[in-house]
Amino acid sequence: MQTSLSAPLKFYPAYCFSLSPTHEAWARLTARDVHALQERAGFEGQNLYFHLNHPIKWIRLVGVIVAIDEWPTRWSMLLDDSSGTLIEITCRRPTSTSKAAHSTEDPNLLSISLAEPSVSFEGVTATGRTIDLNGIDIGTVVKAKGGIGSFRGERQMQLERIFNHVVMLIPSVPPAIIHTTNEEAAAWAENTAFRKDVLSIPWVVSEKDEKRARRKAEGLDREKKAREERKRRKQRAELDSKLSALEKKKRKAQEERRREAAEKEKERIEEARRAAEQEEKERNEEAARVDAEKQKRERDKSRREHERRMREQEYERLKRQKEN
Repeated sequence: MQTSLSAPLKFYPAYCFSLSPTHEAWARLTARDVHALQERAGFEGQNLYFHLNHPIKWIRLVGVIVAIDEWPTRWSMLLDDSSGTLIEITCRRPTSTSKAAHSTEDPNLLSISLAEPSVSFEGVTATGRTIDLNGIDIGTVVKAKGGIGSFRGERQMQLERIFNHVVMLIPSVPPAIIHTTNEEAAAWAENTAFRKDVLSIPWVVSEKDEKRARRKAEGLDREKKAREERKRRKQRAELDSKLSALEKKKRKAQEERRREAAEKEKERIEEARRAAEQEEKERNEEAARVDAEKQKRERDKSRREHERRMREQEYERLKRQKEN
């Protein structure tokens, strides 16, 4: 796609992209156009490309499917739109389908037909939509829509929507298809008009519109920052609440441990007191026993002394009687 330019292109900031006729539209391109799109510093990894200064994220292609490959995790179709180069169209396979195919497929069999009536073929787009691929076969004219990706340095379409035109209508083909060559010609006419009216002319944003877009973006940025700040505050509040709950739980556990320790200490002191009382009781009982034994010995001694004196008195009495 060649366009003569009389002045250097002006590339606008991302906040102006909402004013672009291509950024959120299906850009009507050819495979050659897609391969010729340019990348710019600052937009790496965003699948955002430029024709002139037009930002392009979504594309529409019209052409013939010339090859279909089946891989364990994705579908791959090769499209020829007569622009002089081919482009790969790819989409993921549903997890259940890809697992089943991976367990049963012949590893040497890559090219297949999606028009096989006994099998239902579905894909999953980059945005997570399920897409019906039944009726798509080699030789089918399709109108495909999707994003732009890259694999091993080659541009490809990441499929989002697809419509097909067949020469003989097949009953199993979904109703949302291009039925006539007039519709196919209309699609090519749309490509031509889009190239003439949009892509061939550099994108121009007036100073007034640029300022308005900047103010809107700044407002959105402020709103976004405010939301993020509210989110951070909420997260901090939740974290503080969790920390407070943990701290409260920790203090409660510490108080419980201190209470248990105090109760154990109280029990130990009570046990020691009871042991001391028992020991004192035993000492008193022992002292009482010793005193009782001492008193008994003294009584026995007194009794024996009394008996001795009585015997001596009796002896003296008997002795005096004998002398008389």
